[in-house]
Amino acid sequence: MARAKMRTKAFRHSRDERKRVEMRFAHLKTHHAFERLRLRGLSGARDEFKLAAIIQNLKTMALRLPSAPPNHAA
Repeated sequence: MARAKMRTKAFRHSRDERKRVEMRFAHLKTHHAFERLRLRGLSGARDEFKLAAIIQNLKTMALRLPSAPPNHAA
């Protein structure tokens, strides 16, 4: 039954979406020391996770902004 579902277009789409999210978590863990939560309690964990998500979104936005043309003034 599971193998039959793996052949569907919906499964492939879901797999691709999951991969994008998992890659972002992996990046947070390896490059931003997000291995464990430092704030206590559910609200602290929620706040810390939101801050990490904001960092990821800002980095994504910065990469997608058009860069300024190089200044070749001599």
